[in-house]
Amino acid sequence: MRRALACFTCAVVAHGITRSFVVAPGMPEVSLSQSGQRGQSGQRGLSSSLPWPRSRRSWPHVDRCRLLCAVTGFAVALRAFEGSHSMRFGQYQMREAKRKREAAQFFTYQARLLRTGIPPRDDLYWRREERMLFGTAQMEKGINFDAYDEVEVDRRGGMGDEAVCNSFQEICQKFTMPKELVDNVLKRCGYGKPTPVQKHAVPAALSGNDVMVCAQTGSGKTAAFLVPLIAETLTAEQQKLVEGAIQPSAIIMAPTRELCQQITLEARKLCFRTAARVVAVYGGADALPQLKALAEGAEIIVCTPGRLEDFLERGVVSMRKVRYCILDEADRMLDMGFEPQIRSIIEGHSMPESGGEDGRQTMMFSATFPREMQDLALDFLDPTYLWIAVGRVGEACDNVVQRFRDASTTDLEGKFEMLVEAVKEVESTDDSKVAKTLVFANSKTTVDAITWRLSDARIRSMQIHGGLSQGQRDRALSDFRNGRVSVLVATDVAARGLDLPGIDHVVNYEMPKNAEDYTHRIGRTGRIGNTGLSTSLIGNWEPALRDILKSIRDMKSAEIPEWLEFHAQGGARNRPGGGGYPSRYNQIRRPEMDESRFNPGYARPRPQVGSPRRVDTTSPSRGGGRRQRKDSLPPWARGLPPRQRMR
Repeated sequence: MRRALACFTCAVVAHGITRSFVVAPGMPEVSLSQSGQRGQSGQRGLSSSLPWPRSRRSWPHVDRCRLLCAVTGFAVALRAFEGSHSMRFGQYQMREAKRKREAAQFFTYQARLLRTGIPPRDDLYWRREERMLFGTAQMEKGINFDAYDEVEVDRRGGMGDEAVCNSFQEICQKFTMPKELVDNVLKRCGYGKPTPVQKHAVPAALSGNDVMVCAQTGSGKTAAFLVPLIAETLTAEQQKLVEGAIQPSAIIMAPTRELCQQITLEARKLCFRTAARVVAVYGGADALPQLKALAEGAEIIVCTPGRLEDFLERGVVSMRKVRYCILDEADRMLDMGFEPQIRSIIEGHSMPESGGEDGRQTMMFSATFPREMQDLALDFLDPTYLWIAVGRVGEACDNVVQRFRDASTTDLEGKFEMLVEAVKEVESTDDSKVAKTLVFANSKTTVDAITWRLSDARIRSMQIHGGLSQGQRDRALSDFRNGRVSVLVATDVAARGLDLPGIDHVVNYEMPKNAEDYTHRIGRTGRIGNTGLSTSLIGNWEPALRDILKSIRDMKSAEIPEWLEFHAQGGARNRPGGGGYPSRYNQIRRPEMDESRFNPGYARPRPQVGSPRRVDTTSPSRGGGRRQRKDSLPPWARGLPPRQRMR
């Protein structure tokens, strides 16, 4: 309001000042000389150079009023600018004061723990921890789990002596592991036969090599880096709690909060009844509980890059003793703009260099690794790193049946009806209700709208996206895991790394903008040898469809319909004046036409040949609206132009 008032005042004052310097005809001209003094001038007057017409000269007291208005307007504008600047500066000061206050509370709590000792982990603590960690439903192996052995594995680089182990029992015997970790791996977690990525990555990581792994979604990448990481952490000497910044031995970075929580849960399962402490550090939540958890000490920190960099700047975490650095969904973090934070964490806070006996060990995992992301990741890996590719790079899982529906010829109401039909036609195997379905959209508003309309259609659903608080997101995931809701509507925040058990169906209400996100979306189903189904609603313009179909052709596991091939090529938009589908997909029903040749969904007039003509839908005279014929008009209106006839 103050800015608007200042702008209005300045406009009025500027108009008044310009009028005050204009001399009316027949009156002595008054101008300001270059020295700033009042003087009479003839043809050299200021009014002769003004581009606007002359007006009546104002009286002296009016000039003084206008000058006062000018000063007042300038003062109001300056005050408004200073007010907004001071408000921003005040908010910055409040944030800095809060950060300092939280850091002070961290060091105060740490000093208290040094005096009184860390709370002991007795049998009561471990019984409660066991119920929380292992009491929830676990995803079982599917009927196609043994088919993983037929997946091709490409290995390049490394030292050349990396072994391949065919069972976790062999891994535990070949590499000396603590008894607690062996019990957690073999008994509590039930790891028996490793997947191809685990057969190759776990022994290589235990041998001390840097690895870059690209494997299909749901192939066990999390366990592939957690098992060697925790084994090396437990083998090393445990650090005692000292005053000052926490110095962890391992850092795991992930792009989203939910993925951080999931990795932390799996790490705590493997660290059950051990002295290793795992702490999750991520943004979007209150920092004080995370700081209190760090004050007790932490060997492993699972974090998002932004919050970790914030804690490093506060001086509560140090990277000096980090020996293991893992980047999960590495291509996503580098592509999302986290590269400056990652470089600052690795290169700007005294983290040991990669390689060597005293250097750090770096591991990168993802289901998609484009070539440019691989070149960028080389800045963080040792030159002797081992590249492991399970299957084709960026390929979707073979256990997911992919189907596509044409939604380009319908409106939003029809598209939502197609979504409801797709959700209801897949039923759960146990109670004949709607199966667990994950629906993806590209924007938060679309996710909210779909959730509300599904609830109106008597389908239990909840949403998750970046606009919700962390508590709301956690509650949505918990309700979806426990079966309280059947449908979870999400943006791409739920497309990476989340292991939600029992998802039978994934629906792409809106297609993603690239093929990599499509691979991660449909990878939420068909995990660990289970089968799944994905349904994609194809709109008018899908820029990623061509790359998606290329990946499906390379898999050679599904047939692509002809209409989808044509849609991927851009349709008739590439032809001059074209639009929509060609004539065989753009038919009008004729009596002599066979039923097998007629497509009722595409019954539209053929497009006009030539350049498209711009039509003004509001003017009948320009081709829009409804043109009136002269013979249907009254006699008095037949001679009028079309625009006046409508009146």
